[in-house]
Amino acid sequence: MSVRADPTYALLRLLFRTGLRVVLGGDLTVAGTERVPRAGGLLVCTNHISTLDPALVPGCLPRDDSWSLGKAEYFAGRGWRPWLFRAYHGIPIVRRSADRAALRRAAAVLRGGGALCIYPEGTRRGAAGMRRPEPGAGFLALRTGVTVQPVAVAGTQDVLGPGARRPRRAPVRLVFGDPFTLAAEHPEGRRAMAQDGSDAIMLSVAELLPPPLRGELADVDAWRSRVGDLRRLVAKNAPPVAEDRMGAR
Repeated sequence: MSVRADPTYALLRLLFRTGLRVVLGGDLTVAGTERVPRAGGLLVCTNHISTLDPALVPGCLPRDDSWSLGKAEYFAGRGWRPWLFRAYHGIPIVRRSADRAALRRAAAVLRGGGALCIYPEGTRRGAAGMRRPEPGAGFLALRTGVTVQPVAVAGTQDVLGPGARRPRRAPVRLVFGDPFTLAAEHPEGRRAMAQDGSDAIMLSVAELLPPPLRGELADVDAWRSRVGDLRRLVAKNAPPVAEDRMGAR
């Protein structure tokens, strides 16, 4: 899959950022963009609390070669909505299933040196806090070996909550954490499973969030003891080369 710059996507991202600034004014805070690798395969993993998130994260990501996984229902049929999701570099995926076609396209983006935005929890959580992630993010990270970029979102559930037709002004904070790769094994030699990888990824997201939004990952110390040792921080300006790790399960 091509990850070259797309003028339509660039324009849509610009329009979204402009509109968001108009709606939120000074209530939008974006922090940590200097931590984001500017080149190389990048798996961008975010908590999911609002329908605003899939536009916000790639819109604020300092890369123009990004794609996003989104639920297949948004791409069905005709009209402006499926066009918009595709033009915004969306890749349809059937949730809670082994959607091999979507996973192949996702891996192709990563191996081609692009950025891929995903939401490992698999559904919006709103104010309920995080839930334990599904194994897909860990599978992709372990299989390709690319850098993982954790991102935490807070406040979007108050801007565009469930059933809301219009956005309202509320403080929103988007934080990019320290990028890392996942080790293929635990220190004792046990193979890292896909679920282990997803847990480690979302632990890094939880660490960026205020405690009330951590949900099932609230006990970060316990999660660190279980999977924290899988994370390997990436040196600045030195993204790893994507590979194919056949051992990921």
